[in-house]
Amino acid sequence: MTKLWKKDRDAQGIGHLKEVDLSTLAISSPTIVFISGHVTRDNNPEVISTGFSFLEETLRNQPELKQPPQIYSWSHSSSLRTCFNIASYNFRPKRGYSHSAKTLAEGVIMPLVSDNGKPIAYEEAQKRLRNLTFFGYSAGSVVAQEAFNAAMKMMKKMGYKSDEARTLLHEVVLISIGTVSNPFKEKNRFTTLSLANSDDRFVRIKSWLMHPLKYTFSKPSRKLKINPMSDTSLYITAAASRRMRDRGKVSKETAKIDGIQLPRWHYSASNHDFKSYVNNDDKHSQVSRIVPSALINALNRKTTLDPLQLLEPTASLGTEEKVLYQSKITKAQVVKK
Repeated sequence: MTKLWKKDRDAQGIGHLKEVDLSTLAISSPTIVFISGHVTRDNNPEVISTGFSFLEETLRNQPELKQPPQIYSWSHSSSLRTCFNIASYNFRPKRGYSHSAKTLAEGVIMPLVSDNGKPIAYEEAQKRLRNLTFFGYSAGSVVAQEAFNAAMKMMKKMGYKSDEARTLLHEVVLISIGTVSNPFKEKNRFTTLSLANSDDRFVRIKSWLMHPLKYTFSKPSRKLKINPMSDTSLYITAAASRRMRDRGKVSKETAKIDGIQLPRWHYSASNHDFKSYVNNDDKHSQVSRIVPSALINALNRKTTLDPLQLLEPTASLGTEEKVLYQSKITKAQVVKK
């Protein structure tokens, strides 16, 4: 069983996790649904709570946000099942989806495009869907893409034409970090930014398993590149640090998946952790400010966005920071011939 969570705060401001009944969910204001990695399990409240804290800290004291967004977190029933879903989806990305993703689409997307099981007016559906932003991390990038596939199938069954359903779903923004889905085959879906560090160990392993010959002999680029995949999606790659010597030494960590002890590894050195993707460290990170800016721009949207509009600098940046950020984004854009 998979679950959706929110965090309620008591009179002392202390947050308490509360499971959300999907049948009662009503999204009517800017909302983030955080879909995290395989360790965010139903029975792991500490990790779920950490996800909320991470997003709250990222969006704290942002003058562009007139009000804090609603934030929900999605959890997984089993780590091993989540890993299986990643492999299964990557073999059939155009139509595949898991039961978990179907539940997510039914509870979060479908109420925004229907009333009493029937399609609603196109303009009203657009307006509702603009309140929804998915933030996928690691395995969560797969669940979000599977939710698109599930929503497409359900919308067509409900009565929407295929092109109409797809165009409506462009209104949903997906910001994906540590992406282990398949951006090259996920075109014209949600308005999507997919970030994958070229030296992210987990992304590289997934790519090697799916395309062993290509990735055995390929040398990943360290430079920041922003590749347009389609009219609605960008694939952003870079080495996690600007220079190899920027990578600090970290202590080894251990982990278990469903009680099975995994080999010890330098998790932070894998370049798969949050801070490798979400930070404002211009001196060391090539992707600095990209994700915080994209989240703010997504939450403030009132119209259909081009994915490049998600990368626009926010008003809180100083003049010099804004110039440097815009220059970085412009230089990184890959022009398709």
